[in-house]
Amino acid sequence: MMAPMILVILIACNVIMAFVSSLSAKPHNYVILENTFPADKIDDPTVINFSKNFRKRQFQLAFILTLLDLTLLIPMKDSSFMLLFFLLLYLTIGMNYLLTLRYIRKGHQLIIENNWQLPTQPIQIDTRLIIEKNRKLVSPWWFLVSLSLIFFLSIVLYKQKNPDMAWILLITNGLIWFMMVFTWRVIRRLPVRPLTNDPKINQQYNDLTKFYWSTFSIFMSGLISLIVYIPLLTMTISTRFFTILTAIEFLLILLFCGASIWWLIRLRKKQDQLLTTSTTFRYFGDDYYWRYGMYCNPDDPRLMVPDRIGMNISINLGKIAGKIFLSLIPLVLIGAMAVAFIPLYVLDYHPDPLSYEIKSEAVILDGPLVKAQRIPFARIQKVTLIDHMPNRQIRTNGLATNDYAIGHFQIAGKPSVLFVDHQSKPILIIVTKDRTYYYTNKHSTETKHLYQELQSID
Repeated sequence: MMAPMILVILIACNVIMAFVSSLSAKPHNYVILENTFPADKIDDPTVINFSKNFRKRQFQLAFILTLLDLTLLIPMKDSSFMLLFFLLLYLTIGMNYLLTLRYIRKGHQLIIENNWQLPTQPIQIDTRLIIEKNRKLVSPWWFLVSLSLIFFLSIVLYKQKNPDMAWILLITNGLIWFMMVFTWRVIRRLPVRPLTNDPKINQQYNDLTKFYWSTFSIFMSGLISLIVYIPLLTMTISTRFFTILTAIEFLLILLFCGASIWWLIRLRKKQDQLLTTSTTFRYFGDDYYWRYGMYCNPDDPRLMVPDRIGMNISINLGKIAGKIFLSLIPLVLIGAMAVAFIPLYVLDYHPDPLSYEIKSEAVILDGPLVKAQRIPFARIQKVTLIDHMPNRQIRTNGLATNDYAIGHFQIAGKPSVLFVDHQSKPILIIVTKDRTYYYTNKHSTETKHLYQELQSID
């Protein structure tokens, strides 16, 4: 079941990246693939053909990557599967970036060959625009709505006798909420540049940017809270509502992705419509500072700058903080792969990954990704052997794959700790007053031996 779900995720990544990247081939502020073209050349057949070729190549690449993703359907060990997943994901990101970079250079060459270079104009200072740059910025008080939602959902979980999940929800959504507030603050501090000689158009352009981006950050701070909350709610709600809540979760994720893209494309269109009403577009020589798809200008005091597509906010690599941020990205990517791959590698290839020890009137169960569990003999109420795990399992913290279930789960409404290799039978159940433990050794004879030892204890 895991392979088809991850395959769908990768295919969705391919399509979304192809679609979003293809937007850079559509003129925005007269920029196509980070190259500024003269206004009268945007509809030139050569430029149109260049843009169409890039969009075509993006979706061809997505199709090729999707074919490669089908290798995930080949039966393999969990560690090999997870390693392949990350390699395919990073290949998608890398190939998309290299293709975009290649066409950025082709666009630059097109401008040079046709002598379409624009003269650089001095940056114009509009005092009134600077003073009124945030007049359409949505009030930060609206963040109180999403903050109230976070506290309400956390209280609901707490009252459902699930305090651990309530704290997880509160901390996770709290961090997301602060990130959205930080984004709003970045938008508020974005400086303005008059793009034309018409003060009215410049003001309207700036108002659109501030309104759409601030609205986006506030709306997402509430929607993401719901997306995080629903999977936690399924742990405590009746089984018959599980399918309904899963469908709602899926629809919310689609809403999150669809609404984000629709809202930002709508902003792009309105900005471009404004600029087309003016014949005095001002070029400040920004192309020089956009290198390899990134902005690098040590003389620009801004750390955060709008990207050239009009769909995001980029980092100024000319600042030390920008360089630090960029260096963290590969570390995060490698760290994510290591965290997912190494425990599975241990489970697949270690001779005894799920171990036990009887010591000091207690049995100690141990395995990767979960703290060793010490179970005193005095707390054990019952031990038994089963051949199959219960169907209804909800993971709260740990690992769940086709071959393994390690960590903290909810089974039949009771907290449980699992050390289970699904390829090994039987499964030992140790029942205590507050939780149940499920254990298998890689060697079934060891599982049976532990069962016999615990049975012999008075």
